[in-house]
Amino acid sequence: RRSLADLPCYIATVKTAKHRIFVMLAAAVLPDSKLIAIALDDFYHLGILSSRVHGFWTLAAGAHLGVGNDPTYVIGSSFGKYPFPTPTDDQATRIRNLGEQLDAHRKRQQAQHPDLTLTDMYNVLEKLRAGEVLTVKERATNDKGLVAILLQIHNELDAAVADAYGWPADLPEAEILERLVALNAERA
Repeated sequence: RRSLADLPCYIATVKTAKHRIFVMLAAAVLPDSKLIAIALDDFYHLGILSSRVHGFWTLAAGAHLGVGNDPTYVIGSSFGKYPFPTPTDDQATRIRNLGEQLDAHRKRQQAQHPDLTLTDMYNVLEKLRAGEVLTVKERATNDKGLVAILLQIHNELDAAVADAYGWPADLPEAEILERLVALNAERA
């Protein structure tokens, strides 16, 4: 909490969750033991952490818990050992803008629809990515959350983060992990 004291906001994620979602929280929100607080207030970092590149890393570097074997974010390995890209100023600006759009979109849709949860939005997002048919309830979530726009922001963010690494946007998960491990070893 001392690290958060001088920040207007910070990045947070739930320790154990089906979907790894990072949000920007106001400094007035005090994290408890179930919330991972990252003392960074820049949407650039929110964008990087919200990318599929970081998502793949967290699944490989983290742990699993519970009946559903939900992924757990382990700050030391999921964040502490993550090899962030070294972007150009333009790349960092693009990622920052997309991180801000991502956070604003989700908050705006939830403010308009108080019953809309991030979990529901991301369940629908994953079905859209997979090309699966949505149920009636999922179509309602899609409409309330404008999940197609959320997916578009994530796709643009993933491409921008890949570009910051100097990688093609369509690398498969295994190759992304190989490259991250190699980059981590090089920097260590």
